[in-house]
Amino acid sequence: MDRTHRAFTLIELLVVIPIISVLLAIIMPALSDARATGLSTKCMAQLKNVGLALEAYYNVSDDEFPLSQAHGGYQPGTAWLDTVEPYTDSRLQYRCPSDETPNFETEDYALRRVTSYGINIYTGPLQRDWIPENPLGIPPFGWRSKTRMGAKAGSVVFAAELAEYDVAGEPIYPDHFHAENWHVNPGQGDPYMDPQYDIALWRHLKKANYLYADGHVERNDFDQVFKVDTDGSKIIDRFDPGFPHPDGGWNRP
Repeated sequence: MDRTHRAFTLIELLVVIPIISVLLAIIMPALSDARATGLSTKCMAQLKNVGLALEAYYNVSDDEFPLSQAHGGYQPGTAWLDTVEPYTDSRLQYRCPSDETPNFETEDYALRRVTSYGINIYTGPLQRDWIPENPLGIPPFGWRSKTRMGAKAGSVVFAAELAEYDVAGEPIYPDHFHAENWHVNPGQGDPYMDPQYDIALWRHLKKANYLYADGHVERNDFDQVFKVDTDGSKIIDRFDPGFPHPDGGWNRP
């Protein structure tokens, strides 16, 4: 038997290399998408656990929404997730595995990011509930409780994945976002009114995970939760519990 080893010829190599390149070009995106899907699923599972903790919190707080850092500073331990965590048996995961914000470990507590999941300020308790007599004259923030929403609770976004950088390019650190400032579709107007600088819209294969006020979680395209018409009117707004606005203003249930 001839045991001599036959080497590849130059022509064979020139044929094989492009084939390998094509196969890699096909396989790598599929592997990337599979990894992204896995991370998105893990993020959704984390939010589902948060939803269970939120429901438990409702049970002991007469359905009132938890406070956020908007109610008293940006120190670690004051995030809204810290408010609800004691009402669950498991340790909540505060960081989405796809969140690459650089300031989770910053030494400056005032600028440290404490969570990937921000509370919708529309669902923050009324200002008078946490600053007696409101000495600063700050407008009230939202609705006081899930009960006041009634059937709307299942269609109002309570918390969303925070964007990594704000409109000025600075890493985001608050544990809440201000959806009342949004008046344009992403990339279609004044950036200070653009939602993409408050929450992550496309983190998971062009979608994001959302926790609703009744505790359930959905993975949505952004135009399923917020969309502005060409005349500036809002066609869809799952962030504002008062949409369309009552005569008394958005802060009045």
